[in-house]
Amino acid sequence: MQFGIVYVCFEFNKYKFYLEVARRKNMLRNLVKQYSSCRAIYLAASRLNINETKIQMINFPRHDSQELTEISDDKILNSSVHSKPFAEVEKQADNTKALPSEFSEFVDDLGPPLPIAFNLAAYVNRSETLQNLVRLGVDLSEIEKSHEKAKYVLNLDFEKHVKGHIQFLHDNGINADNMGRLFTKNPFIFKERIEDLEVRLNYLHSKKFTTEAIVRIITANPFFLSLVTKNVDTRLGFFQKQFILTGAEVRYLVTKCPKLLTYSMDKFREKLFTMKEEFGFSCNEMKKLLLMKPKVWMLGRVQLKERFNVVHKIMGISHETILKFPEVFTRREFILKQRHFYLVHLDRAQYDPEQPLYVSLHDLATLSDSEFCKKCAKTSVTAFYEFLKTL
Repeated sequence: MQFGIVYVCFEFNKYKFYLEVARRKNMLRNLVKQYSSCRAIYLAASRLNINETKIQMINFPRHDSQELTEISDDKILNSSVHSKPFAEVEKQADNTKALPSEFSEFVDDLGPPLPIAFNLAAYVNRSETLQNLVRLGVDLSEIEKSHEKAKYVLNLDFEKHVKGHIQFLHDNGINADNMGRLFTKNPFIFKERIEDLEVRLNYLHSKKFTTEAIVRIITANPFFLSLVTKNVDTRLGFFQKQFILTGAEVRYLVTKCPKLLTYSMDKFREKLFTMKEEFGFSCNEMKKLLLMKPKVWMLGRVQLKERFNVVHKIMGISHETILKFPEVFTRREFILKQRHFYLVHLDRAQYDPEQPLYVSLHDLATLSDSEFCKKCAKTSVTAFYEFLKTL
């Protein structure tokens, strides 16, 4: 019996505890609602204070106060209101014609602040900088892929941060069509001082780069202008010393592939080791490959090894022939392997130009499937696809 009483008391206290918790939750919910309401009222009031001058500029129609007088029948009959019943209404309409635009601007300013957005399109209508960048051809969808870039561009002031850079680039031969792509790739160029940009371009002029070459370097690699001149000089010196290049060859290399200036030097040294120690290229052969196809040196190390194994070991192509057709490194290894096996199947895998049924490595690597079948395999593309099902 005593145990039952204790149990009932325990349950009763437990029930009181839950009631108290529920009551406090309701109080907290009400406080949050009150806080949200107060905050909304505060924001509206603050915006009203900011836009007080705009409110004063709106010319609402005023009606002069009239004193009550005795009204006679003559006054009623001779009244202009009855002779032109809508004259006063038309007058009021004329006075309010200028209202909608001013009033709409006022209402826009009274709106709530922009919430957190997932793209820059939500801010374009209120940002002069974004509007001008879009006119130049800047792709905001590319910039907003990087949170850091989007945040930086959104805080730019056009007159203070952007206008001077546009004028500087225009004065140095960059046309408006290329500026859009340049700012899309590297919006952080606005962080650089105009004086520093002048120093970097003067450095290229001192190294006897032509104006056309400088324009190509800037447009093809927008990150060049963010490089310190000392780093640029170090990279050019590395290429010249490592591959024993002349001044003209250095200028040719940088103009042909400006992205080498900003490519990771650690990765480039890895490729240098792979070419020399794993592929067996000599220093002179590596120099030829660099000048003919510098893009090869920016491929991934694994991709480079896979493609070299297909071309050199499976297809049996020598180093000398590879240097004549460096395009083979720009095609995916499985495509090279499929086409080679198909030519073997047709007994047409002949890559020696002095032998009959010669197949050019350039055609093998660059042509589409239909063109390859027509020019190299001499079959239909349907037969080629049917063969691929057997692999």
